[in-house]
Amino acid sequence: MKFKAAIFDTRSIQSYIFAGNQLKTNIGASYLVERIFEDILLPVARKVLGEGQLDEKTWQECEKPDWEKQETAARVGYIGGGNALLLFRPDTAWEDVRGIVSGFTKKLLTACPGLKTGAALGEIDLDKDGRFLQEDLSLTALVHKLKENQNTVFPRVNPAYTGLTLSCDTNDEAADFWDEAGGRFISHEAAAKLLAGSRHRNEAAPAERELWQKLQSVLPAEEREDFLRGFAFPAEFDALGQRETEDYFAIVHIDGNNMGQKFSACDTLTKRKNLSMKIRQMTIEAFVSLLQTMAEEYEGYRKFLSLGHDEEGRLFLPIRPLVLGGDDMTFVCPAKVALIYAKRVMLSLKKAGIDSCGGIAMLKTAYPFFRGYELAEELCGAAKARMRQESQDSQQGSCWLDFALLHGEQAPTLAEIRQQEYGAVLGNMHFGPYRVDEGGKAFALDNLLLAVEALQGQEACLPSSKMKELRSVLAKDAAVQRQFLAQLEHLRRSGSNLSLPQVPTWQVYEENLWHKGCTPYVDAIEMADLIVARIDMEV
Repeated sequence: MKFKAAIFDTRSIQSYIFAGNQLKTNIGASYLVERIFEDILLPVARKVLGEGQLDEKTWQECEKPDWEKQETAARVGYIGGGNALLLFRPDTAWEDVRGIVSGFTKKLLTACPGLKTGAALGEIDLDKDGRFLQEDLSLTALVHKLKENQNTVFPRVNPAYTGLTLSCDTNDEAADFWDEAGGRFISHEAAAKLLAGSRHRNEAAPAERELWQKLQSVLPAEEREDFLRGFAFPAEFDALGQRETEDYFAIVHIDGNNMGQKFSACDTLTKRKNLSMKIRQMTIEAFVSLLQTMAEEYEGYRKFLSLGHDEEGRLFLPIRPLVLGGDDMTFVCPAKVALIYAKRVMLSLKKAGIDSCGGIAMLKTAYPFFRGYELAEELCGAAKARMRQESQDSQQGSCWLDFALLHGEQAPTLAEIRQQEYGAVLGNMHFGPYRVDEGGKAFALDNLLLAVEALQGQEACLPSSKMKELRSVLAKDAAVQRQFLAQLEHLRRSGSNLSLPQVPTWQVYEENLWHKGCTPYVDAIEMADLIVARIDMEV
């Protein structure tokens, strides 16, 4: 059967969510993006078509729906990944379909100011199993039309800035809204985000309610009521748990590998919508698993984090998810635990059948947040490049992550940061990306954590002064490094316990500190001052 179809997408999601350095605003923006189809598109469709003329449940509740059996004027094909597909019976007027697009985009101007969306209309030819019967009347053809529209249609979604209006300190748009609580003028876009991420009259923020419902949705019914009882998520960067003298937090971005190929392999609409729902479920489950472990080891955090509580006395978890539920996730946490948290989530995804890569940007609270997120994405891209390189050699999937520590004002790109901060005579001093899902090799993340642990505590293999000296020596030529190693050997013969971190797969680096233009020791030294290599669950 040939259906009339409308596909919708959201554009520039990252710049919308991560603009501004106020966590409540980022939280609210993520909520608005997450809910635009369920809370805005579907009500508009019901209004245009009439009550009872939109089937919005079958795609979720029926694993193998009969796509030819459509009793309502329209039905949801799928919603997920920032996209939505509506299918209309052939006798539905194009005027009504266009009316839905018009009503949806108009409503967005006031409900989610600043958020850019796109739409494409066409026809899809499906059989009862959701198989596309004609190539030019398939979902792929409709998506291509949507991409073409992105290159030709550039919607204006903010009031024009005249030059005589105060600009908003969050996004530089016209500050035409008075924020009573903050005592300042802000843009309507910032106001909508702040409203969605803030408490009102002692009621939980809309974004907070939606997050808890999402997390509980993957749990058995009998476990939902007691899930993380007594805990809360912080709504300010300062409440994540960083100590005043260790004001570094991390933006962690994790993305599934080869997801485009997996969706392209779906030759039916049924397979596509089921895959989307399955990936969403597994992503949320991986994050829930991390949260449950965090609750169990919470008392151990008090040794290295400064944790508070909310107005109701609930303890703040040292983490806040910002994007969660598709084939990627982004969360913020103290830099001290970022590597461990990323590793846990990625291994949980791996166990569920999803290979992933991650990027971690470690920065001070005052650093521009959007720049930090862009860097986390670049780092994830570097990890994916390494993954693809390894996949060509082994023909097997793998999970990798990369990280960067930002020291104040630095170069705008990852490549420039690596060159300026880690360039040395013998090569680049950054050793990553690191493989998360396999040990026993030099680039395994477990080896880095083992080296960091050896450099920490009272029984550290090198004191702080020697670590700083080693960091300096590694940037110089081979003669200086041989001199350092000779000095270290002399101290050992004199009865000292000083040594390089003892990592079995790093033995090739112990002889000359470098091997084939690589050295693992700078990463270990920097992380020894910043992260915990192991979370002791004992109080």
